[in-house]
Amino acid sequence: MALAGAGVVAAMVKYWPQLIELEESADPPSAVILCGPGNNGGDGYVVAQHLALRGWEVEILRDPSKLPQGAAGTAMRSLPDTVTVQDFAMAATGHRPDILVDALFGIGCTRPLSPEHLALFTQTAARPPRRGLARWRHVMKLVAVDCPSGLDLDRGVFLAPDPVSPKDTDAFEQWSTAESHRQIAADLCVTFHQPKPGHVMSAIAGRRLEVVDIGLPDGPSQDAASLIDRPKTAGALRLVDPVRGNRTNTFRRWYQSITRLDQAAHKYQRGHAMVLSGGLAQGGAARMAARAALRIGAGAVTIAAPQSAIPETAAQINALMLRALPDSYTLRGWMADERLRALCLGPGLGHKRAQEMVPAVLWGKRATVLDADALSCFSEDPSVLFNHLHPNCILTPHEGEFRTLFPDLAAGLGQGKDRIEITRRAAERAGAVVLLKGAVTVIARPDGCASVHPAIRERAVPWLATAGAGDVLAGMITGLLATQPPEAVDLLGAAELAVWMHVEAARQFGPGLIAEDLPDELPALMRSLFL
Repeated sequence: MALAGAGVVAAMVKYWPQLIELEESADPPSAVILCGPGNNGGDGYVVAQHLALRGWEVEILRDPSKLPQGAAGTAMRSLPDTVTVQDFAMAATGHRPDILVDALFGIGCTRPLSPEHLALFTQTAARPPRRGLARWRHVMKLVAVDCPSGLDLDRGVFLAPDPVSPKDTDAFEQWSTAESHRQIAADLCVTFHQPKPGHVMSAIAGRRLEVVDIGLPDGPSQDAASLIDRPKTAGALRLVDPVRGNRTNTFRRWYQSITRLDQAAHKYQRGHAMVLSGGLAQGGAARMAARAALRIGAGAVTIAAPQSAIPETAAQINALMLRALPDSYTLRGWMADERLRALCLGPGLGHKRAQEMVPAVLWGKRATVLDADALSCFSEDPSVLFNHLHPNCILTPHEGEFRTLFPDLAAGLGQGKDRIEITRRAAERAGAVVLLKGAVTVIARPDGCASVHPAIRERAVPWLATAGAGDVLAGMITGLLATQPPEAVDLLGAAELAVWMHVEAARQFGPGLIAEDLPDELPALMRSLFL
């Protein structure tokens, strides 16, 4: 608890160093700390001690009927006399602080905040600023200890008050507004030992996230709520963020472990991938996917297009190969070529052509990426698709496509349900890997092994929300799968690497990105990470 409280203060001054300069001034920085009855509140009392010793004006708000025991009680009794301690009822009185510290409820919170607790945030924020302060000090900063109170760290969702209860109706309506959400969203969240699922599932958990070492034993925690890099075993939960420390060495090992590239390999040993294209004037998405597959590592990539689209496609490609694909019977015949390791269907394919080609490809039992039209064409009866799937398939829906395939499961998306568990159940039902795209992408295998890839906070890339970006991602996964020998296909691993590189390429390119920029950004990204 002592290390946790000290770590919170260190993180505060790290992110807002301008407050340090005020500690010896006539108007020192001020903090209001909301302390709960448990160990999270104990952390808050330690924070108060450190801030008071630094010369801050510190006020604690607590419920006198629920005082902490044990170590938290000891921390409470050790408060300096300069700290003002008041009841929750005084939340609206006084001046607005520079920082509001949320130490009400931390990890293990499984019930919604009460309307009274929610009011503490809005009432403190509504306090008038102290006169004569610089304008930047009028904006109160919110710091969450461990996590924002009311956040379920296992599932990554906020627990809103129950609207069924009449006394909570007004609080629930207030919670539902964007302004109310902003009141409780932390500017900085300081957690301990390692991040948990809730920390990486939502930016509301903290616009900045700081992880503090509190002296726990080295190595992965065995707590099921912990989100760490784990082996790809059934039921495991993995964080797709392995490039830490020495980025070059780490990425090189990661890329090599997925692609198994040999310096003496020829193009077909590196892997042959095929992307099916739509008809005339519909081939752009397939061309982007195919180019991405080639850029990321496949030795050869073929676009299979209808005869009518051959001249158009041929005029726009060079390194990519091209074959005319008239019907599914022809496609089944191509499956006799053992050099063909991975296929991508969906980008710009068209519903009618997808309905014909998907069963033929799945009959071949190759590593297969199904995206876009290859998913939405089965919206009327998803079981038709599921009956054809095999373990070497990966579905890559965005939320709209996910809703057409799994309407009952998708009902929980955006309504406080567990995004990880929803994706796991979808993968189990489909009997294939499911990649649910979004700012927080979840990838799950039928055995429950799942990975979470957050593109939030410092890795946020809003310019990646552009037409065709998903087609490129499908191609990247296909290219990585093509590099893997048929007897050792790692769909989850290929998807993790592709999703991470997809975001990193977009970050490296920057605003103004369009989807066709992504494949050609991959060489520069890999060069920066390899060399």
